[in-house]
Amino acid sequence: MIQKRYTDTEKLITKMDDLVLTKHGEVCIYSGDQWYTDVFVDLDGKPEQFEELKPMILYAAKNLCNMDLIAQKYCALKGESNFAFEYEVAYINLNAPDEISLRYYGMQVNTEFDVVFQCVEDGFLLKRFGTVTEVPPEWDKE
Repeated sequence: MIQKRYTDTEKLITKMDDLVLTKHGEVCIYSGDQWYTDVFVDLDGKPEQFEELKPMILYAAKNLCNMDLIAQKYCALKGESNFAFEYEVAYINLNAPDEISLRYYGMQVNTEFDVVFQCVEDGFLLKRFGTVTEVPPEWDKE
């Protein structure tokens, strides 16, 4: 079952002035609620880049739900229909100017994995999903 998550505008941080860098070099973009925990953008030990990365951080925040829906759809097509109930996003990494990875944690099983997207003009291209290192561009047309 695909669920539209991370949409609560009271919890989702999408304004430049509301972004705050923690002492651990992370920026909270979704303030957790009763269903999902906080989601942070991890600056990978480069807090000095916070100001220049703010537009990309906001882009990731505004598209968190869209990227999560793509991950859920990929799993549903692979026969895993409970993805939304078993995994949640905890961290986001800005790997490159056009690449974002979501770090998912298991809610039922102690596991974690990355789902990597390339930002393209009209949305996101799923590049990697956990141990699948090369997702075919037309995976959703199969």
